[in-house]
Amino acid sequence: MDPQELLDRYAAGEIHFRGIALMGADLSNRDLIGVDLHKADLENVDLTLAYLNRVNLQQANLSRAQLPGANLNQAILSKANLADANLHGASLQGADLRSAQFTLADLMDANLMDADLRNADLSGANLTGACLRGANFRQEKRQYGANLRGANLHQADLEGANLRGADLAFVNLSYANLTAVSLRGADLHGANLMGARLVDANIADAILAGANLQRANLTGVSANRTNFSGANLAQVQLMGARLIEAKLSQVNLVKANLTQAQINRSDLSRSDLTGANLQQASLVEAYLGRTNLEEANLTEAILTRAEMSSANLLNAILAGATMPDNSRHS
Repeated sequence: MDPQELLDRYAAGEIHFRGIALMGADLSNRDLIGVDLHKADLENVDLTLAYLNRVNLQQANLSRAQLPGANLNQAILSKANLADANLHGASLQGADLRSAQFTLADLMDANLMDADLRNADLSGANLTGACLRGANFRQEKRQYGANLRGANLHQADLEGANLRGADLAFVNLSYANLTAVSLRGADLHGANLMGARLVDANIADAILAGANLQRANLTGVSANRTNFSGANLAQVQLMGARLIEAKLSQVNLVKANLTQAQINRSDLSRSDLTGANLQQASLVEAYLGRTNLEEANLTEAILTRAEMSSANLLNAILAGATMPDNSRHS
């Protein structure tokens, strides 16, 4: 079938074109709302600025397709192949993208609000500036976690997204908006989260070993049992954060703000907290073996039963702090 025949039959009211082959066809600026292209071969097709609302592209081949500015709101793209496709500025709001293949795709400035991305493969994709508010990456079972390994999400808006159990290893999330996002159990090792906003986010049980969170805002974050080993958290904002039983060994926390943070039973061994603010923080039974607390502010901090015999407390402020032996520092 050639492109003109498709358009003529669609104009006559036909919508079912399952399995058709239109490789390399030019369908730019066309209106194909609601068309059924299930399992269609659309490799390298040009759909620039096309209207594809509610289109059925389930299991379709759209590898290397041109879709910049296309409207794919509420479209069905589950198990579709969009590897190396150009979706710059495309709108996929509310789209079904489960198990879709987006490897190396360009999704810069794309609208993915409320999209279902469970088990989608976005490894190596460019999502710079994309809007992913309310998107669902939830991992219900081990095989259903979204893969965003190595993706570029610089300045992306993911507020309220569900990324539970997602693979985000080595992802660029610098200056991204992750407010109230769920990253529980996600793999973020080696990720770049410099300057990212994670206010009230849930990152409990996540892996952030070796990640860069310098100057990130994690105010009120839930990070119980999270692994931050070897991460860079210099100048990070962690006011009121919950870090119970977190792994914080060999972490750079220089000048970090941990005011009123809950760090009970956490491992802070060999970490650098030079100049950190730990006012009214709770470090009950925390392990501070060879931790550097030089010039740290521990005013009214609770250090009950903490192990800190080998910690460096040079010029640290301990006014009103509850010490390991439960005595009150003057």
